[in-house]
Amino acid sequence: MGGNLSMPDPVARPDAFYRFSVRCDRAMNARLEAAARAAAVSVTAFVQRHFETILDEPADDTGFSPDVFAREHGISPMAARLWNAMRRASDSVGVVSGGVRDFAIAAKVSAGLGSDCLAELVSADLVRMIARPGAGRGGTYRIAKVA
Repeated sequence: MGGNLSMPDPVARPDAFYRFSVRCDRAMNARLEAAARAAAVSVTAFVQRHFETILDEPADDTGFSPDVFAREHGISPMAARLWNAMRRASDSVGVVSGGVRDFAIAAKVSAGLGSDCLAELVSADLVRMIARPGAGRGGTYRIAKVA
């Protein structure tokens, strides 16, 4: 009737990894090996890189992919979406003013998580606070230029 409550959930463990096997013919294997050589990585790393992207949110009309951006900068995909919403609203030098709640809504992030995502962006040096938000007014932020 129920499991041992003293044992942690094996899926929640940070060291829990799962292995998948894929089958391919010789021609596909040769193509994978050639592509991996061109990318200067092992075939395993090449396939792993692809595997990590198959469930990514698709890129928007500007080519921005929240999942790819999040992996590149060590942040959550929600924070990446918030960064993109702020970037789109910023001026030519990357300055934007407004409420975190409004940015979160534009980014399709829960308004309650907007502050957490902003803190993540500040910690990752992707956003710098210029003026703190106050009663009835939003803050002013500088968005980092990212290639």
